[in-house]
Amino acid sequence: MKWKILFFSLLGINGFIIVLLLFYMFQPSPSPNIPNIEGEGPIFTVQTSKQHMNTLIRDYIQKHGKKGELSYDVQLADRLYIISAIPIFGKQVDLTMAFDPTVDENGHIVLAHPTMTFGQLRLPVPYVLSYIDQHASLPNWVKVDAKKERIYIVVSDIRIKKGYMLKAKTFDLSKDDMTFTVTITK
Repeated sequence: MKWKILFFSLLGINGFIIVLLLFYMFQPSPSPNIPNIEGEGPIFTVQTSKQHMNTLIRDYIQKHGKKGELSYDVQLADRLYIISAIPIFGKQVDLTMAFDPTVDENGHIVLAHPTMTFGQLRLPVPYVLSYIDQHASLPNWVKVDAKKERIYIVVSDIRIKKGYMLKAKTFDLSKDDMTFTVTITK
């Protein structure tokens, strides 16, 4: 009789273990709690150099520059240079502007501390910036503030592709480090 009690006890324990295993096996597994941020998606960081940025800027200007208006070229070196030529008395005179780029808290590039020369003559910065604002074929994401002597590149307005948003993180020419974040939006 004692063996019957031990047998049925062992059978009950085994049955309980099988039922417990089946119970846990058919429960949904826990998933990580990932917050869903409205309007934001994955963020990627892109780092580039002056050489690659110069190529990218040159290609953009060639593809999107309006014909017949003041043409210009942008070059990154120790500073950011905007180079153009203005016709005077039938001869092209070089206009060179140099800026120190920084990134503001909104991820926009601010071109500040300008120096401007017309040939070898230094020019008043507000006058030249007003002229550029009126006559150059600038993209809508480039804002000229002649009074503050600055040019703002509103990086978030640059549409690389629908559903992607761009912001500048660093723009350090001395370290050859230009870093941007690309956010995939919904």
